[in-house]
Amino acid sequence: MISKVFSFYKKNIQNLKSVLFKPEDYLHLLDNIDQEINQFPIIKSNHSIKILIGPSFSIYPPCFIHDRILSYALRLRNATIIPTYCDSIQSFECNVFGGVWNTKGFTMSCHYCQKQSELLWHNNPIKPYKLSIYISSVELKEVHNKIAHLDDNWIDYKEGNFLFGKWAKDILVNNYVVGDYHLIPDYNNLGKVYLQNLLILSCAYRNLINEIKPDRVVTNDSYYGMWALLQHICEEKNIPFYSHWIGGRPDGWCYAYNNAAMNLDFSPSWKSFVNKPLNKQQVEKVKNWINSRYTGREMILDTASLQSHNSVHFDFSKFDMGKKTAILAANVIWDLAALNKQIVFSDMIDWIIQTIKWFAIHSEYQLIIKPHPGELHPEIPETKERIEIALSLNKVTIPNNVFLLPTKVDCTVYDLIPLTTVGLVHTTTVGIELAGRGIPVITTAHSPYRGFGFTIDPVFSEEYFSDLERCLNGEILIEQEKQIEKAYKFILFYQYHYYTKVDIMHYTWGKEPQLKIKSLSDLLPGKNKARDYIIDSIIKGIPILSEERWPPET
Repeated sequence: MISKVFSFYKKNIQNLKSVLFKPEDYLHLLDNIDQEINQFPIIKSNHSIKILIGPSFSIYPPCFIHDRILSYALRLRNATIIPTYCDSIQSFECNVFGGVWNTKGFTMSCHYCQKQSELLWHNNPIKPYKLSIYISSVELKEVHNKIAHLDDNWIDYKEGNFLFGKWAKDILVNNYVVGDYHLIPDYNNLGKVYLQNLLILSCAYRNLINEIKPDRVVTNDSYYGMWALLQHICEEKNIPFYSHWIGGRPDGWCYAYNNAAMNLDFSPSWKSFVNKPLNKQQVEKVKNWINSRYTGREMILDTASLQSHNSVHFDFSKFDMGKKTAILAANVIWDLAALNKQIVFSDMIDWIIQTIKWFAIHSEYQLIIKPHPGELHPEIPETKERIEIALSLNKVTIPNNVFLLPTKVDCTVYDLIPLTTVGLVHTTTVGIELAGRGIPVITTAHSPYRGFGFTIDPVFSEEYFSDLERCLNGEILIEQEKQIEKAYKFILFYQYHYYTKVDIMHYTWGKEPQLKIKSLSDLLPGKNKARDYIIDSIIKGIPILSEERWPPET
């Protein structure tokens, strides 16, 4: 559930007003640190780099704290911090509040988001720049005219390399928790609303950047349009761009250069990293990670362990223990982890349907489909396009050798591992867990680990079904020892280098973050090697990942 660790906050915005940023907790600590920095004798150089901080995801406490602390650390290195925020230049719905996340009404939610941004930067030496100042009435009229003359092919709208229509579609499906935007009522008008908002943001961003001429830009993860725009403008202007997001493990955070942090693109460093041997301590660390995944303790939002809401019983005696078995572990279809990742099939549902059809004519084998528990998790809105619903809409007949488990089944994917001959995955992290256990894994989409040497990666459906049958027949396509070794190295890099512990806060799902940074002295260079690495990268304008450089192991 990569893109929804913050969903509790979007869903319960009214409740948040009573618990966030009380004077006696971390806001008070942050303001105290701010006062210390203002009195600290920062050594001035001839050139203080200007860092534009793009719109923060300030409604989410970990992002609020991270962005404030990051700005402090950069200021200690003589950087000038110039924050900006959206002050109601978007209308009706936006990248932050829309669809199922807009339960309290857009006007109220938008106002709250603005207030959090103002609170975030209220002590910064340079007051936050309002985006509304950077778009003229003439430009607004031009945008409105463009939208008025668009037909229903809005999804194809682009300007140069800026894929505005695609970005609008991605926001739409994320906000309405489906994979197929055609399932959303009034999707054409909604798509044009998001497209219009993106065009307005684009004008404002360009005008702002042209005026202040930043040396660097740092912002929230840039997969979705509101922040992707900033990345593309920076790349166009050769401005080093850095995005970040909360890591997929407790107290972790991740960063990327000229990329979305949550694209999880490790390719710049992998060829060098994979050639380095693991020591005994690292092997044990990864082994413990694999063996403890079923507890959910290493996840921000626990979708791994068996929880009380998973109460639908399934009788395992229905399985044929004598048949070779494929386990299909699905993603949540609207989540960033699965969005636009398709390779072999048109989308995740098409993959599942075609796989079911293959097993229907190969009754000597068995398929178990395990939907992602996040489809129906009490902490996030109900997924509208669940696997069972999609299969029903497509009138798919489930043969006797195929088992579609209920989303709320009272078992985990780990309970199915003893039955597994081969794992079938779209992009789920289950793929690296199975590979690390020595089970063959076939990928069908752009997972972060596809092409890294420990999974079977077909490009065409004919290849996929051929590889599937060969695995079910016991043919070894990747030497198991090499598969496990590379999977272990990937997990180590993914969880302990990329998801780096910058020691800003301790955060447990649904609870108030606890600051680890108590004073200015905790932020000084040398206090945390991972944080120093990130700050040095931004100050120098160099990549986070490269052939010979990556965050230290934490």
